[in-house]
Amino acid sequence: MGLVALLLVGFAVVFLGLEVGAGILVHVMHSLWVALLVYPSLYLLAFFLLGLMVPGMEEPKGWGILALIAVPICALVVMHLTYSGLDQRALHARGREERATVTDVYWVDQGADPPTHVARLADPSGQPLPDKVSGDGLKVGQTVTVTVDPQGKIPVLLGTPSTGSGKFRAAGITAGVEILFLTLAAYRGAVDRLATRKGTTPPHRVPPLPS
Repeated sequence: MGLVALLLVGFAVVFLGLEVGAGILVHVMHSLWVALLVYPSLYLLAFFLLGLMVPGMEEPKGWGILALIAVPICALVVMHLTYSGLDQRALHARGREERATVTDVYWVDQGADPPTHVARLADPSGQPLPDKVSGDGLKVGQTVTVTVDPQGKIPVLLGTPSTGSGKFRAAGITAGVEILFLTLAAYRGAVDRLATRKGTTPPHRVPPLPS
């Protein structure tokens, strides 16, 4: 059990660092190709480290199954919230508020996913802004406030950005949920393995999943 606890601490420090680091990388690079590479890589890494961390993950059951679902998803959410929070903080610090006019509102086909309602904007001089924004509640000809990144790295934001603290807080909560599921799965796996070695039925100190 001591080894499991040590591995758990190591996993939490290393993997949460990778999640946050991946979010920082996407924020710095602002490249679609980097995002397409980092997202699946982090997802696969979560499965790999989870298999190393939790005993009996070859045939997961109970909390192990939930951990297989929750941990990779939480990893992606922490990464996403990190880079989106950094984007908001950067826009809050250096962004320039402008008035823009809605020039077009339309739906974008997302294939299997529901279509997305988007809008195109133009600055006061009539020059189109390079990015699309959510078209929900907008009409052609409407004047709105947007925040523009002078460096052109962060997409145009409809409205005024926050400091990103809410995103970072949500990332911390998600990380806590991730570690909770991992801890329960690791505990149950370790107890089951010890019970198997001793030839006894494992005690259910952690409540089993409802059938």
